[in-house]
Amino acid sequence: MHAALLTALLFALTGVCATQSSRLLGAARANAWRLAVALAMLALWAHLFGAGLGGGVFGWLALAGGIGFGLGGWCMFHALRRIGSTLSLLIVECAAAVIASVIGWVWFGAALTTREMGFAALILVGVIAGASPGPIPNLSRRQVLGGCSLAMVAALFQAISFNISSHAFRLVRETGGSLDALSAAYQRLIGGAVVAISIYALFRWLGQARSASQSDKARELARAQSPLPAPAWVALNALFGPVLGVTCMLWAIRVVDNPGLVQAVVATSTLITIPFARALEKARPGLAYYIGCLLALSGVAGLLWEFAG
Repeated sequence: MHAALLTALLFALTGVCATQSSRLLGAARANAWRLAVALAMLALWAHLFGAGLGGGVFGWLALAGGIGFGLGGWCMFHALRRIGSTLSLLIVECAAAVIASVIGWVWFGAALTTREMGFAALILVGVIAGASPGPIPNLSRRQVLGGCSLAMVAALFQAISFNISSHAFRLVRETGGSLDALSAAYQRLIGGAVVAISIYALFRWLGQARSASQSDKARELARAQSPLPAPAWVALNALFGPVLGVTCMLWAIRVVDNPGLVQAVVATSTLITIPFARALEKARPGLAYYIGCLLALSGVAGLLWEFAG
């Protein structure tokens, strides 16, 4: 569970970086570039110090990455552009925790105990209570509905991806093999990069530039307001998300039977994001934020105590 907590912190940082890079470069382009940069970083580690493409579960991990990073990442980036990092993460992380728990129960028979469900529910209630009041100005009803729908689809893809990754580690254990988390993240990212870059190329081929003049104006405004240039946001997004964040997430999934519990702890990234979003997206937390943090921390502490016992 300590790895899940570290994942939450890293995912909170990557959510803010992803929002900035998507506004500066466009959703599909920013997603493709961050995966390409992360792939280069992980490939260097995996082939010099790790297992490379070994482990015997490359196909499963690549599939998990294609679904989570490729399809889920595309949906997430478009949600971020529409409704910002706070609301996007709120929907994705909380919904993914519930969906991942159900899939893990059905697929692996890894049912949660009553205490685990109670602590996980306390975390999600805290996250919803703390993050929901954050105002996100100048959003039309169409933007909200579109962004929330994309975030829900991203949550589904993320939950499926988590469970496929968990299945891959189970296969490694059953065959007596070994696979380090960084190499697993690399193999997973290969599938994600292939899907994400294919989606980007497809939209370019279909002529997405029809609204280029409007998009260019929005990006020029974003560049003027951004404290960092686009390449810096892309590099930070790659480091905090696909490289370090996913590595810690896989580390947690490897030792926890039901990925839904890991996802419940990772959902606290929504609360961690808010102080960063306050500076970059003008979102100011109120009293409910601090109450939500207290509830979520109580749930996390309960899970840590449960696993420590």
